[in-house]
Amino acid sequence: MKGQRLTNKQKKTIFTFRKFSVNIFAVLMALGAVAGLMFFLRPVTSEVEKRALTEFPKPSVSTLLNGQFFSDLSLWYSDTYPMRDALIAGAQKLEGARGITPSTMMVGSRQKSDEIPSAEEAETETQEQTAAQEQTAADTVDKQEQTVEEISAPDSRAMEAEIQKQIQQNLYVKDGAAYSLYYYDQSAADIYTTALSKAAAELKGQTEVYSILVPNNSGAMLTEEELTALGGADQKQAIDYYYSLTDNVKTIDTIDTLREHNNEYLYFRTDHHWTQLAAYYVYQNFCEQKGIQPNQLSDFKKMTFSPFLGSFYQELQNKDMAANPDSVDAYVPMATNDLTFWEKDGSKVNWNVIRDVTGWNQNSLYSCFIGGDKPLAVIKNPNISDGSSCVVVKESYGNCFVPFLVDHYQTVYVIDFRYTQNNVMDFVKKYHVQDLILINNISIIASEDVSKTIAGLLE
Repeated sequence: MKGQRLTNKQKKTIFTFRKFSVNIFAVLMALGAVAGLMFFLRPVTSEVEKRALTEFPKPSVSTLLNGQFFSDLSLWYSDTYPMRDALIAGAQKLEGARGITPSTMMVGSRQKSDEIPSAEEAETETQEQTAAQEQTAADTVDKQEQTVEEISAPDSRAMEAEIQKQIQQNLYVKDGAAYSLYYYDQSAADIYTTALSKAAAELKGQTEVYSILVPNNSGAMLTEEELTALGGADQKQAIDYYYSLTDNVKTIDTIDTLREHNNEYLYFRTDHHWTQLAAYYVYQNFCEQKGIQPNQLSDFKKMTFSPFLGSFYQELQNKDMAANPDSVDAYVPMATNDLTFWEKDGSKVNWNVIRDVTGWNQNSLYSCFIGGDKPLAVIKNPNISDGSSCVVVKESYGNCFVPFLVDHYQTVYVIDFRYTQNNVMDFVKKYHVQDLILINNISIIASEDVSKTIAGLLE
């Protein structure tokens, strides 16, 4: 009762319980501190977040004096804590145990999208850009060819975090599948398209520049009614507008073709990537634009890896996804399956275009394509000796597209813009590259930081 005094026995029981709780907390804190000191157990990558973790900071006089070193040290300590992925997964499962998770829901809050300009506005802007690009091209005529530097990787932590945000900040979950919403950014569009047009002007007569903008899964797979109700920007309108802003750039249809086939397995349910089947349909469009004959899908050796629980599942730990995992179909090039890539530290690795990833972690199976995301990869076709070559500048959406190019070029170079500081224009000129292909997901380049990074490599 209110105001009733506790007996000595009750006081003793409460005291014992509190003492026990304090001791348990102290033990957990001590164990956590000990675990934190186990440097040999600290991970370097996160399978859950699909990114490299923070590297141990290098001290310098300036960073020690201004305190930046200690700030970076704190970030490294928290970001590479032992068993971080298991702890994150446990926290997600505990969160899911709080109640019943609906089969249809929104994750994240809606963002504000810039308005996509009309076709008339795009034409005016393109004319203004063209004059500037022609002057830029004239200024570079006498520029001597520079030597391509060795592979060196920038600090990609901020870039990876930005891309992760673009992909997973707003998800629509329905029937065991997650869909990314898209938000248009005018500044990012201007930066990206201007960079491509300037590159095409500078390379005119030497190298063809191709732009492939891939919609995310919501733009290709959901109905118009669903997309209208969800909000965001119209991906078809955005892709058409991006394409309209580029000059001397050959553009490849993606969204119309994918919508025509959206009753097929074009995107994973548990992961943000498209399947290689979807990439094949876009490859057919590329071949048509280039004027070459595409290979038939039935001509390739097919490998299948399952079960696959990708980035959306790692983020959401959704039970419907776990009950219906994806599978990864991969098509091996006919000319060769050999590939060489360079790691961020400059080390060279011999690998495969399509790697057998049987037995790998369930969330790693998309890495069967071209060794995953590397600063530079090179594929040489032993059946062609005409000097033909292409450079593919991409993020991970390009990984399953690249294998279809192998049978059409003597050499295929693959550059992931997130992990290299090499100037792409210098690279193209040094190796007399025939085609420069930029393939990116429309959501990822909606980031101004991402567009600036790509533009910097094309200067």
